Amino acid sequence: MNRQSLVLNVHSYMQHHLPQYVEELCKLCAIDSGSYHKPGLDEMARVLTTRLRGLGMDVTVFEQEEWGNDLLGVIHGDGGGTLVLLGHIDTVYPVGTAVARPVRVEGNVVYGPGVADMKGCILSAIYALEALLAGGYRTFSEIRFLCVSDEELNTRHSEDLIHRALQNCQAALVIEAGRSNGDIVSARKGQTFYTLKAHGRSAHSGVEPEKGRNAIIELAHQMLQFQRFNGWHEGITISTNIISGGTAANVVPDYAEATIDLRYLRHKDRIATEELWQEAMQQHIVPDVALTLEASPQCKEPMVRTPESMRLVHLAQDIAGILGFAFEHALTGGSGDAGYASQNEIPVIDGLGPVGGFDHSPNEYLQLDSVAPRTALLAGLIASIGSQMAL
Repeated sequence: MNRQSLVLNVHSYMQHHLPQYVEELCKLCAIDSGSYHKPGLDEMARVLTTRLRGLGMDVTVFEQEEWGNDLLGVIHGDGGGTLVLLGHIDTVYPVGTAVARPVRVEGNVVYGPGVADMKGCILSAIYALEALLAGGYRTFSEIRFLCVSDEELNTRHSEDLIHRALQNCQAALVIEAGRSNGDIVSARKGQTFYTLKAHGRSAHSGVEPEKGRNAIIELAHQMLQFQRFNGWHEGITISTNIISGGTAANVVPDYAEATIDLRYLRHKDRIATEELWQEAMQQHIVPDVALTLEASPQCKEPMVRTPESMRLVHLAQDIAGILGFAFEHALTGGSGDAGYASQNEIPVIDGLGPVGGFDHSPNEYLQLDSVAPRTALLAGLIASIGSQMAL
């Protein structure tokens, strides 16, 4: 079967199964699966394991003692290439959200916790595989479908699992939702956090303030210095998001700390920014305040736009043309698991799920009329990479 017939068949299949898709999506979003809620995450893993096994996939559930379980589905074909689908089953919503804000459909829009980020996208990928297999497509070596439970966290337990899943594959497809305008994602910034600590000296702020060394004042000075480097190189953004210090209103504070979010396009820019901060820390406004800068051990590396990844972008645009729609590709400041593929020098594109938006908010939504074409788009990419057609 040629590519045009394949994607049009998948589009027709998805249109026919759209009511079933919505019914399944309602059930998935009725499960509270916030990143810290292990019972809900384990239930998500159980439901998806059953669904993937129904497609003929071998599914391994990776049991976690503290965090939610992860799962990896694998199916073997009769030739061609190997690819990885990357998804996550965790959301940002607290327990009780599913009951308080159940899924509702208003015309062309589905609202609910996780409909776009990313339960509706995982479900779209399942239907893409289901439609391909129902149509007799097996011209691939191996398809791996990894769903982790910690994508929304900065402390990750799944990094080794992601790296293992990416070994010896030709491409990775990340099934986050398409941008609100339909664009896919060709690059993501990396992200890490720093904690800046200031140790001063306490004193009575009324009787002898001169004997104190105000840690908050020095920390504020450093924050302004750090902020000077915002945008010093393409893609660098710096944001101080948490600050704390002091013990009482009448005491010169002897300690303060701040948490800084750094986003960057290239690993070397992160190192260079840290070096600039270390130089700035030598310029004090309050004497005798000791400063320490601690980097988080967790670092999400950037998804790099490479010539190989751009070939996947152009392939996706060609497939969309067959289906009668078009999109561009975008850089986003949000970090994600596509960065692991870049670390492994594997071509990767992101934002391949249905179109949605307002993630992490009460207004999170998914556009119903985007489900069939985006499912067919993903199926076309899977088939093209799996059979190594025009890559």
